[in-house]
Amino acid sequence: MGSREAVPRVFGHHGGVNEPLPGPGAHGAGGPALPDPDPSSAVEPRPEPSDPVPPLTADIGDMPDDIGDEADEAGPASGAGGPGAVRGQNRIALIGTVLLIALLAIGGGIVIGRGTAPAGSAAPSGDASAAAGVPTTIPAASTGIESDGARLGRADAKVVIDYWADYQCPFCSKFAREVIPQLQSRLADGTVALVHRDFAFIGPESVAASAAVRCAAPEGKYWQMHDAVYAAQNGENQGAFAADRLKTIAASVGLDEARWTACVNDHATLVGILDDTAAGVRAGIESTPTIDVNGNRFLGVPDVAKFLATIDAAAAGAAPGALPSAKPVGDPWAGTPTSGREAGSSSAPVTVELWMDYQAATSGSVANSLEPELRKRVTDGTARLVLRDLALLGDESLSAAAAVRCVADQGGPAWLMHDVLAVNAQGAGSGIYVTDTLLRVASQLGLDVRAFDACLADPSIAKAIKDETAQGSALGLTAGPAIIVRKSDQEAARFSGEIDTAKVLAAIDGK
Repeated sequence: MGSREAVPRVFGHHGGVNEPLPGPGAHGAGGPALPDPDPSSAVEPRPEPSDPVPPLTADIGDMPDDIGDEADEAGPASGAGGPGAVRGQNRIALIGTVLLIALLAIGGGIVIGRGTAPAGSAAPSGDASAAAGVPTTIPAASTGIESDGARLGRADAKVVIDYWADYQCPFCSKFAREVIPQLQSRLADGTVALVHRDFAFIGPESVAASAAVRCAAPEGKYWQMHDAVYAAQNGENQGAFAADRLKTIAASVGLDEARWTACVNDHATLVGILDDTAAGVRAGIESTPTIDVNGNRFLGVPDVAKFLATIDAAAAGAAPGALPSAKPVGDPWAGTPTSGREAGSSSAPVTVELWMDYQAATSGSVANSLEPELRKRVTDGTARLVLRDLALLGDESLSAAAAVRCVADQGGPAWLMHDVLAVNAQGAGSGIYVTDTLLRVASQLGLDVRAFDACLADPSIAKAIKDETAQGSALGLTAGPAIIVRKSDQEAARFSGEIDTAKVLAAIDGK
């Protein structure tokens, strides 16, 4: 059997930057690192996940606390910053758990970036009074400044700053407390507009907090809620942004409870948050806060003097620089010719049909054991692969199959999505492949989440899946995964249930 392809890091962490991918070994080939931010930013570290990786559960917030603990030296500094100590003491980001666990199961290689911080520094803590359930306030630059939803400042401002953040990130709160107030005069005179961009990846409460702030916008209180939510931080995914507490915060800001609650519960609000996060993935955002100014990217809490100097230079007409481009999502299929749900040339002498029910617990063996060998045969022209739907185990089978088709519709990594779903299969009715979870995976892949959501709900997609499933049933297939090997359009072999990789390969190779 060939070795599994390494799957590098997919998403980042808050408050820091990535270390290089490790060299050959448990996590595959090495890769480049981004520079560290200024050590004065006191960014928060993120660890590498430990092995073995826990299985995916229906509640993506249920993850262990002891996923890594390392100490290393930081890499070269960015700008005027110098080296700092790396501290790996915190949980892995949870909103991407679905994708992270799945890709690690495929063959390792994901590295969650670890941040840098001055030696001995600690994450800023929330205000003690926040624990009582009543938010405090932070020095805000929003009072008396023109705003429109997530934009603070005039629509015709000379410089627009994108400010990517997660409301659970303590250094995002530090940016809000210490840096935004220093933009007051520039916001007021039209020099600057600051746009908050959701990069909600730390956990379920990140999404809840983003929804709470977004839903203040219809009442013209986006930035008041932004300030109040940051002031109410009190640990990650520990209830600071539970539904009842967010309702208390909304009341303290003076929001209409019924209107606000309806917005928070609106599916479209979730889609908007995840679509913004996906835009961050496409923009190469790997940590929070990340602040983009005229082609200059600041990681962590910036040095204020340098930050303001960059703004003033941009306002004076400095040519914009080129922001870092997004690194491609680590995909074991990246070197394999694929088109939608097919891989390989139509002229290949062997066609292998993979009939998949993504709830079937034996689906993981297809992605983990068989497909690395199939990719070799596709690349050398021996075989062509075709995905087929055999969605027999219920609604989640239909939803998962739709997710693969909807990624293919966007020209995205459909085979990677197929692998993600296959390796996480836990049997019928496990509650994994529901719409909200699939949207989170799409977000971390950097897809157009709005289009993906619309596609999942498209009745023509469901009909196509059911029709293909009926075709499989007509062939006598009673459960997925099932594999049919065809030569010269004639069936040469079929396999189902627990797939024996050696026997499938023998049938393909004519042994």
